[in-house]
Amino acid sequence: MERNQPQRTISANVSGRTVLTPAKSITHENCADIEKSIYAAVEEGKTEVMLDCKNVELMDSAALEMLLQIHYELWSRRGALKIIGLNQVCQDILAATRMNNALLVYKDIHEAIRNI
Repeated sequence: MERNQPQRTISANVSGRTVLTPAKSITHENCADIEKSIYAAVEEGKTEVMLDCKNVELMDSAALEMLLQIHYELWSRRGALKIIGLNQVCQDILAATRMNNALLVYKDIHEAIRNI
């Protein structure tokens, strides 16, 4: 994928929830594209959005800031941003920044659905 191309995010509907799957790492270069995808789901009335990070190798500080902002926005609408499928590097980043205490992080989609 070329650097100037927008982030390709796959969107799916699972059990009435929107699941977005970024195609690569979430960084300052593609945060705006991912944010647009999430807010497009919110505009459609979805208040529970799952971000499937199975293809995400890394998250930078811009990604963490965006995720926290979206988390609080959805929380204020009585919704949730659920992050699933993080690799060990991303889990370590969230732990080091203590964002694992603020964000809703789950091992997989099944665990995220069970925890309403």
